[in-house]
Amino acid sequence: MLSAFTDLSVASARRTLLPRAGRVAVTQDPGLGGGNVWRTALAHSRDPDATLVVADPPISGIDGAPRAEFGIAALCALADAWSSWYLAQGVRPRDRVALYLEDSFEEHAHLAALAQIGAIAVVVNGRLPGEVALGLMRRAGTVGLYTDAAHLARLGGGEKELPSLRWAFTRSEAGDLSGAVLPDRARYRHSDSDPIFLCHSSGTTGDPKLVIWTHGQGTAGPAFRLSTQPEPDDSLLLCAAPLSHGAAIAVTFFALLAGLPMVALADRSAAGLSRAAARYRPTTVFAFNHVLAELALSDADPEDFDSVRDWVNVGDSAHEVHMRRLVRLGHRDVGGERVPGSMFHDILGSSELGWAALRRTTTADMPSAPRHLGRPVPAMKVAVLREDGSLAGPDEVGMLGVRGDSVTTGYWNDSDTTHRSRLAGYFLSGDLVRRTARNEYFHVDRIVDAIPTAGGTGHSVLMEDTVLLALPEVADCAVVAGDDAGATVPVAVVRLRDGDPASGPDGDLDTGPDAGPDTGPAAGLLGRANSALVAIGQPPLAALEIAVTDDDLPVGATGKVLKRRLREKYRDLAAHLATAPHAAAAGHVRPWGQVVETLRHLAEDVLDAEPGQVSMADGFHTDLQMDSLQKIELVTRVERAFAVRFEAEEAAGIEALADVLDLLTRRGLVAAAPAGGA
Repeated sequence: MLSAFTDLSVASARRTLLPRAGRVAVTQDPGLGGGNVWRTALAHSRDPDATLVVADPPISGIDGAPRAEFGIAALCALADAWSSWYLAQGVRPRDRVALYLEDSFEEHAHLAALAQIGAIAVVVNGRLPGEVALGLMRRAGTVGLYTDAAHLARLGGGEKELPSLRWAFTRSEAGDLSGAVLPDRARYRHSDSDPIFLCHSSGTTGDPKLVIWTHGQGTAGPAFRLSTQPEPDDSLLLCAAPLSHGAAIAVTFFALLAGLPMVALADRSAAGLSRAAARYRPTTVFAFNHVLAELALSDADPEDFDSVRDWVNVGDSAHEVHMRRLVRLGHRDVGGERVPGSMFHDILGSSELGWAALRRTTTADMPSAPRHLGRPVPAMKVAVLREDGSLAGPDEVGMLGVRGDSVTTGYWNDSDTTHRSRLAGYFLSGDLVRRTARNEYFHVDRIVDAIPTAGGTGHSVLMEDTVLLALPEVADCAVVAGDDAGATVPVAVVRLRDGDPASGPDGDLDTGPDAGPDTGPAAGLLGRANSALVAIGQPPLAALEIAVTDDDLPVGATGKVLKRRLREKYRDLAAHLATAPHAAAAGHVRPWGQVVETLRHLAEDVLDAEPGQVSMADGFHTDLQMDSLQKIELVTRVERAFAVRFEAEEAAGIEALADVLDLLTRRGLVAAAPAGGA
């Protein structure tokens, strides 16, 4: 639900943004750190009582009543009241306290309250299942739990089995905090290495990991931004990233220190984002890829987003097709003049990096560049590494390594993962990338998601971008590894845009028990997708399935697709396809020798030649005197035999059976040739 607050929708009401000199003064404050961001922001504020943050939905104020708008003075008073309450519960420095709540700005108030008394908040995404949340609390050794009634019920009493937990409270049980006082002696004096909170990774590749944020590291990114990139006076940030995520915490640190007015939005649906943009008139929208993708595919009213100058995508890099739609909205300033079309800033970051490592800016008039990550942010040192830690050469695919003051020190209670994530002094982000000679970086894949096929390695994110660009009726796509009779093959799951004709009459697919294998939409999509993939040198899909339910394209707490669950689903591809009514399969991988013999037999049959008279290298016209009609007949028979369809340009370029073998191999239909095979 949107609050009724309206002042910040008027640019003249935005009067808290610090001038350049004020920003520099913040960065030079010797006490600056993640443990005291709110108090530092108060000390440097232009107007401590002017509205700086709008919580949407409202959160409980000191008296327990809902409150939406806060100046920095009011925020600090709220944090002090909660600090006093936590001290009364026996919380002391270094104690871990879990926050497991419905996503809202309330998490930030408690993080600040705990940090300033030296305790460590364990910020758990409220969308995590109860058993996963309990696992994080157990690993952190939490002494307390602050939650709400719904999330406490989700735990099912499991919190009582946590060996370190001493108490659990909800807001209603905390009561009225009015009159609470935090004495100065209770404020903790942090060193740079002191932990201030634990957030967690998305869990898309396994169990979520607890990421350590320290006092010095927590403000390294915001301090860099403060000193380098001032915003226009009318700026307003709409934060639509999960408020429990490290990215949202970091950008909130920056906004408070800079005096940048912000709206902390919990309803991140396309409709919720549209309503918030129309209500508050933001200049910058900060969100995860899946949120911006949903908005891009909706019928957004351009007037709702007329105020937007900048889109900032964090976490996974954005798909080209989605960012191209969004930059048509809003406006930007060019040479002092307002022109239609906004800017899209694609940021590669993560909970572990603490700030952006790579940044790319796109406008509508720039050429398309799928998977382009841009160049390193000056605050970071970025490298492409081989497995031995040496630097990869230009355009050589390697592991992305990052160094910087904002990078995490490691994972809580997990030294093995901490040390495995380091190589040659760099933190390994888990991404495969390549760097051009011009120092431009391109995303190739996540390391765990690369697909080693007989026809070469498939890079899932590149394949997904290609499918989305080739199939405009597809709203979302995931490509994962499947197992087809022992062979690793790529499989795609696609979600169609609402009401698209490809989904059948009235936009609905038949999901009844008598629905047979899909020979219509899925097969057509598969053929077009494979043509596009082959054209860029990626292996073709072995199968494509249309997602009908949410379980067909599962996502985690942060909205990322859970590819590990899809890999489990396609672990026996043939068995799955036998009962999948909305899937289509390409031909199966065949032994090299079998394919060669089949091609020779087909050619000999077309030419009415004796067995053994046709070799793979024989030219159709020069050696075999094959006429055009016979070639057409041969190509048609090959397509039928291998369940493929060649593009006209491909068919025209076939001059020998060796050319046919090459096309089939590129489609992933032929196993590797034996040593010395010809």
